[in-house]
Amino acid sequence: MAGILFMLRSLEDFKSMFFKHFVFYGLSSLLIGSGLFSQGAYFDASVLKDPTGYKLRPGDRVRVIIQGESDCTVETVLTNDGTINMPYVGDLRLVGKNKRESESAIQREYVRKLIFARPKALLTITNYSERVVFLTGSVNRKGPYVFPPEVEAMNIVEVIARAGGFNDIAKKNRVYVTRTFFDENGSPTNTKTYEVDVEALSSGINVGNASRRFWIYPGDRIEVPERLL
Repeated sequence: MAGILFMLRSLEDFKSMFFKHFVFYGLSSLLIGSGLFSQGAYFDASVLKDPTGYKLRPGDRVRVIIQGESDCTVETVLTNDGTINMPYVGDLRLVGKNKRESESAIQREYVRKLIFARPKALLTITNYSERVVFLTGSVNRKGPYVFPPEVEAMNIVEVIARAGGFNDIAKKNRVYVTRTFFDENGSPTNTKTYEVDVEALSSGINVGNASRRFWIYPGDRIEVPERLL
């Protein structure tokens, strides 16, 4: 009887852990994809990763093979509008798709155009496009910081730390982050500047209703002003 109760408790623990894992990653993926990931949400990690895997971006170099069809092997770079050109089917838009989604899209197009009955596409990313954050002002290493390929966003404290940290005259409690928003076609729609108290964030103190994390996304510009001496 004790063994059965232990198994039941273990099963309930597993179900509880699975539910929490599903809710966290499912919600994170939804919010990241929609561009609505709240700066007020607090998580322990210094980075956000997309649980569905790396999404293709313009500038990524990919190699595509159609198994058994040597004339359909392509190595190319995603264009600015996120497309590649495949033999017999033309341009395919793969931007925003992960590896499996891209392979499925390629296969469907060959079937739709009656080129192959059951094509098997294999896609490999051979080189990632650089996604950068620009740091200016009172930091020890100014200039672009390159995001790791699999990372969707990073905590501002982590970004500044990887840039060598603040210098001695930095105004840590008033850092400016400028972010440009784009529509689904990649055209800029709006620019917003945030004022961030990085000093409070790095100490783990909540500022009003703000969180202990402020997420930085590729393309953001971070300006650290000097404090008055």
